[in-house]
Amino acid sequence: MDASTPQNQLSSNDVTEEMVLAALSHVKDPELHKSLTSLGMVQGLRICGGNVAFELVLTTTACPLKDGIKKEAQDAVAAIPGVNEVTVEISGRTLAARVPEREPIPGIKNVIAVSSGKGGVGKSTVTVNIACTLARRGAKVGIVDADIYGPNVPLMMGLTGSNRVSGTESGKIKPAENYGVKVMSMAFLVKDDQPVVWRGPLLDRVIRQFLSDTDWGELDYLLIDLPPGTGDAQLTIVQATPVVGAIIVTTPQDVALLDSRKGLAMFTNANIPVFGIVENMSYYRCPHCDERDDIFGHGGGEAAAKQLNVPFLGALPLRGSLRAYADEGRPIVIAEPESEQSLLFNDITNQVVAKICEMGFATNTEVAPSAATASVS
Repeated sequence: MDASTPQNQLSSNDVTEEMVLAALSHVKDPELHKSLTSLGMVQGLRICGGNVAFELVLTTTACPLKDGIKKEAQDAVAAIPGVNEVTVEISGRTLAARVPEREPIPGIKNVIAVSSGKGGVGKSTVTVNIACTLARRGAKVGIVDADIYGPNVPLMMGLTGSNRVSGTESGKIKPAENYGVKVMSMAFLVKDDQPVVWRGPLLDRVIRQFLSDTDWGELDYLLIDLPPGTGDAQLTIVQATPVVGAIIVTTPQDVALLDSRKGLAMFTNANIPVFGIVENMSYYRCPHCDERDDIFGHGGGEAAAKQLNVPFLGALPLRGSLRAYADEGRPIVIAEPESEQSLLFNDITNQVVAKICEMGFATNTEVAPSAATASVS
């Protein structure tokens, strides 16, 4: 092509790999704030005349912003003179956030602890809804129900009755599964009316077995629904497990600050970052008049997050349907995915995933920027 040819008159034969990668270098991952090219996300670049195709390999299969990233990348390449058609395929490769001085669990990339300073604040509800939100986005997810004395996760996940765990040829336990989430719980090993009367060392042992003797397969995220409180059993679990971060669930009362402070101290002692605080039962909204009532007070969780210098992940309203769905074994993000509460769970999950992506990129040597694999014809 003659140097005097205007840029807007470039033919499709003049589109090059360098031009495409230059255009994509201006598109940034909204969570990592780095360009798609510097993150090595652009793979399999193919140019045939004016047709351009490539794959975007995102840093998590559960990326909530993948549609926006795809459109921005398409628009950037489509603006190149001579480009007629742009085809973008999206895939994900969840990064494992490395935990110093702790051995990873084979096949499990990221372990998340969900904790509360006391019982009855909805910790299990938060756990199952975050897990189901991740699974709905295509992530491979599991839950360890570590609340040995009050294992409620199976009921909330619709895994009671005949949906029990079984053994495998390797001698490991095959977890129960529903909604794309694998679950291991003491509720699968004892009768419904049989109490568990164990001391701390036995609790520690059974949780370790849930982690190591369960055939989890490959998981992007494993959530541990910790027992309520901050005693020796809880501390032993988080110290012995490669937890990448924790979520603290509390309620709006002023005592929330005290409960949250205890939880934060436990994770700080174990060198585990806290992703943030979730305020559950934050308010009640009347289904008839839409009036809001702060039944349990207001702002305790947010105030605790501010004073403890950790993120406030969100405030979840109190709804009768949430209880009803839990009793039916249908998490609200499954039963009513467009409800106010489901959208709030979606936002909380977004924040947790974003933080894990940042940690994974910072600690994972497998994500060094790599050149796009290009075939130009």
